[in-house]
Amino acid sequence: MSTELEWNESYYFNFHDQGNGVTAFMRIGNKPNKDEKSVFFFLIEKDRVCGLRNAVPCDDEKMSCSGLTFKQEGDCWHLTFNGPLFDMASKEPVPMMSSMDMVWRPINPLMDYHDCVDAKGAAMSAQTASEHFEQFGTAKGTLKAGDRTYEIDGTGARDKSEGVRDWGASKMWMWLNSVYDDGTGFNATKLCTPIGDVDAGYYGNKDSNDPIVRIDVDVSYDGSVPSSYRMSMKGKSGKEYSVDAKILRYATLPMQGSKDMLLVETISETVMNGRTGYGIAEFLVPVRK
Repeated sequence: MSTELEWNESYYFNFHDQGNGVTAFMRIGNKPNKDEKSVFFFLIEKDRVCGLRNAVPCDDEKMSCSGLTFKQEGDCWHLTFNGPLFDMASKEPVPMMSSMDMVWRPINPLMDYHDCVDAKGAAMSAQTASEHFEQFGTAKGTLKAGDRTYEIDGTGARDKSEGVRDWGASKMWMWLNSVYDDGTGFNATKLCTPIGDVDAGYYGNKDSNDPIVRIDVDVSYDGSVPSSYRMSMKGKSGKEYSVDAKILRYATLPMQGSKDMLLVETISETVMNGRTGYGIAEFLVPVRK
């Protein structure tokens, strides 16, 4: 472990259930050199966004914080939550007692992002978690938010990262993913730093991953919020993958330390080779004046 103040170890999961029209994304991050453990857990429903953010001192339970717990059980993960969530649109948020009991099951092999970038790319991304692993999968279980109960049968993505995590080090990033019914999925990560851009990701199935080495993406906006994107990815195999996506719903999160940047979490509907899939598309973008 590094002695740098911003060294971080974090765990992130998301899932989307198109039948229920609900999306969840959650993260627990540990910065032991700052004695800081942070958590967020958000739901995007058809008519509201509710969630929780908190930070507490570090302890030995690095995958548990403020009622949210991640526990690995064999190849799967057990995700649980018990506690209050808050309607983000309310001027005076009232806590809604909520809970989750979910099994997140992987589909593709774990992807190591060192397979995507060369030494130069690794150096450029050193301030945004240099050790980065990704995977997509399925999520099944029960989710309660206040008086609403959902039986979830969805798909999603997870990542684990280690390294210096300085949220202000990037000029912009895009983290785009989607999962399809035929057991395939992708992640595209485009990071813009003051010294250059880094492209990474994968296209995968249950047997293998094709590391992504180049991403060309064109994003359309409604004000400061992305509304759609068109993307071409080139794999290390030489294959190219084209995606058309539209944003269905979104949530904006305040970006700590910057009034000029906006973190936008969206659920996107993507089309690739005639197949329709769903996934979270995360954007760190400049606020449009």
